[in-house]
Amino acid sequence: MVSSPFGGVDYYLYEPLQKIWDELSFLSKPGKVLEVGCGRAWLRDYLTSKGSDYVGVDLVHSKKEGETHGPDLLGSSESLPFSDHSFDSLICIDAYEHFPHPDQAAREFQRVLKPGGEVFISTPNYGNIAGLVKVWMERFGGYEKETWAPFGKWTPQAHEKPVSIRGVRKTFSEAGFSQGKVIGMPEEVYLGLFPWAAHSKCPEAIRFRLQRGFPGLKKQLAKRFPGTSLHQFWRWVR
Repeated sequence: MVSSPFGGVDYYLYEPLQKIWDELSFLSKPGKVLEVGCGRAWLRDYLTSKGSDYVGVDLVHSKKEGETHGPDLLGSSESLPFSDHSFDSLICIDAYEHFPHPDQAAREFQRVLKPGGEVFISTPNYGNIAGLVKVWMERFGGYEKETWAPFGKWTPQAHEKPVSIRGVRKTFSEAGFSQGKVIGMPEEVYLGLFPWAAHSKCPEAIRFRLQRGFPGLKKQLAKRFPGTSLHQFWRWVR
């Protein structure tokens, strides 16, 4: 969750997440929801308060001592510990880019969903200028393969795959999903097109102007050309 636009390890920003869900018509009614790569399962209280039955799964327990937050079950995205057609909805927020075999994960998502079930997936998008910088930095800039990302002031990340809108579309279509819809985030267009703004040596004045400037243009770019955004948000239907 360290790279999520909706929060990090210790908190969750529900308002911007709900805004994205509303735009995608995701979770329009309560149901049985599975979160894959749930971390400390911050969505549990939020979704149960809205009437959904929440289950979180992750590879490891990440909750701190004395906390109640954490996954309900341990398991891999490539072999989910659930029977076929168990869930109405599935959520995967900024974990997909770390999966070693995303094609197998997508097939597992399809398997555990009921017919007509839906998936929400949030992942970094490297089908833009940020992606070109990623290729360059991993070849010539001293970063190991699948480690460069603009997050944390260009701090190397673990297993940061070069995920793109085109790649996600291909993977989920081949896994049997249909009606895929993708949107970007206006607030992140500047990072998708100018990832140097996240570098520690970028002047604050430049970063501020890129963050605050051209709100109308960024909104139109995120809507018409979601690939310009640093993150991509999908809703897929089984």
